[in-house]
Amino acid sequence: MMQSPDQLSLNIKLDDSASLDKFISCESNKNAIDLLKGTLEKKSVSNLFYIWGEEGVGKSYIMQALNKELTHLNNQTFHLSLNDERINSPDIFKNLGSLDAILIEKIELLKKTENWEAQLFLLINEALSSDTKIYISSNVVSKDLDIDLKDLKSRLSYFTAIHIPEITEEEKIEALYQSSERRGIKLDEKTIDFILNYTSRSLSDLLRLLDEIDIFSLKKKKKVTPNLIRELLKSKSDNPRR
Repeated sequence: MMQSPDQLSLNIKLDDSASLDKFISCESNKNAIDLLKGTLEKKSVSNLFYIWGEEGVGKSYIMQALNKELTHLNNQTFHLSLNDERINSPDIFKNLGSLDAILIEKIELLKKTENWEAQLFLLINEALSSDTKIYISSNVVSKDLDIDLKDLKSRLSYFTAIHIPEITEEEKIEALYQSSERRGIKLDEKTIDFILNYTSRSLSDLLRLLDEIDIFSLKKKKKVTPNLIRELLKSKSDNPRR
C-alpha cells in the first residue's frame, strides 16, 4: 500500500553523507558496527534489530547511515523519530508492512496508550509475515521500556539487541583523526583539541561536524584550522536552520 501524505511528510530526509564506514569506529564499538553492516545483507540472521545506547553515542547517525545504505541497495524504506512533535496519531504505523525496511528512532518516547502500543505490535507482526526489516533505536535496553502491552514487550525481546557503547576520550581523539582522513581532511592536534573543547562531544554531532567542515573548507578554499571552524560555527549560529 502507498504511504499516506502524513507518513510521507514525516519520513526523515535521506542524509547521503551518512555512512557506517564513516562512523567513528574503535575497539569499544567495532563489534557493534560489524554486526550492523551484516544486517544489510539480504539473508541476515534476523530482520528485527534493537539498537540501544546512552544519549550521544551516535544512534541517530547510525540510523541515518542504515537508511542511506538500505536505499542504495534498492530497498524501499520508511524512517521516523518519535521525538518529532508532528507525530500525533498511531496511524503513523499503518500500511508499512509492504516496505523493505522500517527505521524507528527513540522508541522510549512511544506514547503510553493502548492504541499506540497495539498499533506498533501490529506493525511488527505485519513485518514478520512479509520479511520486512525493522530497526528500532532507544536510550534504554528493551526490557526497561515503560510499556504496558505485554505482547509488545514480549515481541521486542525477540529483536536482536545491538549495544552501541560510549567510547573513551582517547578512542574519540584517535577516531577523529581516522574519520577525518577518510574524508580527505587533515586535522592537526590543535584543531582536534579545538573541536573537542568547543563543540558537542556527541558522536553524531562530531560526525556531522566533520562533513560540514569538509564542505565549508572546499567552499572557502581554505585549510581546516581552528579559525575556519570558528567561522563555520559562527555562520551556523547566524543562520540557524528553521
